[in-house]
Amino acid sequence: MTLVNMRDEMMKGAPICVAGCGAITAVGRGVSALRSALPVNASGLRPCPEFDSTRFQSRVAGRAPAEEGWRDDPAFGLAATALREAQDEAAGVLGNVRPERLGLVLATTKANIDAMQRRMEGRSCSDSAGRHMQADLLAADLAAEARAGGPVQTVSIACASGLVAIQQGAKLLQRDAADAVLVVGVDHLSDFVVAGFTSLKALDPEGCRPFDRNRCGLSPGEAGAAVVLVREAEGAGLAVRLAGWGNSNDANHMTGPSRDGSGLVLAIRQALALAGLEPGSIDYVNAHGTGTPYNDAMECLALRSVFGEEGPAVSGSKGMLGHTLGAAGVVESVLCITAMREGIMPGTPRLADPDEGAPARLLREPVRGARMQHVMKLNVGFGGINSALVFSHG
Repeated sequence: MTLVNMRDEMMKGAPICVAGCGAITAVGRGVSALRSALPVNASGLRPCPEFDSTRFQSRVAGRAPAEEGWRDDPAFGLAATALREAQDEAAGVLGNVRPERLGLVLATTKANIDAMQRRMEGRSCSDSAGRHMQADLLAADLAAEARAGGPVQTVSIACASGLVAIQQGAKLLQRDAADAVLVVGVDHLSDFVVAGFTSLKALDPEGCRPFDRNRCGLSPGEAGAAVVLVREAEGAGLAVRLAGWGNSNDANHMTGPSRDGSGLVLAIRQALALAGLEPGSIDYVNAHGTGTPYNDAMECLALRSVFGEEGPAVSGSKGMLGHTLGAAGVVESVLCITAMREGIMPGTPRLADPDEGAPARLLREPVRGARMQHVMKLNVGFGGINSALVFSHG
């Protein structure tokens, strides 16, 4: 199928709109915390004493606030917190949706991975925490909590999971399998995750610095984030819509991206074609921006290939939130949607000295009153996965 035919197929149904957002991240609980962090370029990265420097490459991480009642089951707690906020914002629309027509798509890479370690070490672990080691069961229980009796799906394709989950939610609406879809992304900090990145020598001991000349790694983070998707007809008056998307696979390496960015270029161009936009129409790109040397360099090449030497404004948010793995696409989409609503182009927290190959319009600090009509969100992941979304405002 050609891109033109794919766009025609996508546009047969009503446009997909965002009716509600929810988040709990390293900068605090709720979308309000993101809204407060954006204009001051805040960073939620902090040293975490539990990640002993004798065992781990870095102590710096993005730890979200926790409630005492769910630290045994953090994946469910983070996800359910974000879901409740998104549903509350979308209550006016969801009130007209029958439970059997409400779907849910979960994005996660590790689900409740800490339960596995607890059981291996003989420590206490609740039945629900153990159950949520399986992502499909976590999704089923989140759907039950949200009273979503429609289709339930799980997406786990590394760090592009969140963007692909949003696409899956949109497709459920397009083929009339649901009247509204809750898309939730979640991953939590654990010894397992931090040890994994330590073994790859992929952590920055000082905290990640996306697109910085001296960048040397990422900072892990945790988050729950959610968006409520509806057709435009059900969400009349909603300002932000999902305009297009694209995906590709490098088939290059288990953990390393294609150095020339060619796979990401394919995803970006597909997203633009589906949205019916030229590259010059994009006002802002929220990059994957992990702070690792190869990822950032690849992303810069891809952006230059599609948008030219000048290109749109670009920034990365992982210096604010950490790399939240399967949650990244959803939480960073919530950040983009919030920025569009507020008219603020996000900066790049912790960026000190931009790399010489960085985008020409890389934003170190936020820009208020900016045009944010068409925004692109990018994520890439292990296995060569590349994903791009276009959000349009108004």
